Amino acid sequence: MDDLSAAGLAAAASAALIQAMASDVWLNVKDHAARILGRDEAGSVANLDQVLEDARDRVLTASPERRDEASALEGARWEGRLQARLEEDPGVAISIRDLITMVHAAGERVDKSTTVQQNVTAGRDSYTAGRDLTVGRPERAP
Repeated sequence: MDDLSAAGLAAAASAALIQAMASDVWLNVKDHAARILGRDEAGSVANLDQVLEDARDRVLTASPERRDEASALEGARWEGRLQARLEEDPGVAISIRDLITMVHAAGERVDKSTTVQQNVTAGRDSYTAGRDLTVGRPERAP
């Protein structure tokens, strides 16, 4: 597996891991991630299980205005660990893809929301929308 593929897979897996932290699938995802990162060695898996739980606590106990920052920080940490694991053993990519699939298969049970901050400066009208938007100007009287 080339570095770019490993980086992309690690990024997707860490995003799925962070997403799962606030969902009903967390326990299954956490167990799967601990086995991947712990190389299925009992002591390592148990240790990583606790490390993952601590990461989840940091994300969920962050104040609402700091939650995105906490999620990004934890996501970066896990992305690095996953990428290192892929470099060590490219065959683990199958298990990492399974982890991503597990989170995506949870469907609506996993929060798919995202936060977007927009700063708009306009000399005239300005419109923004997260989905569909229809804009019209009222007819002006002569």
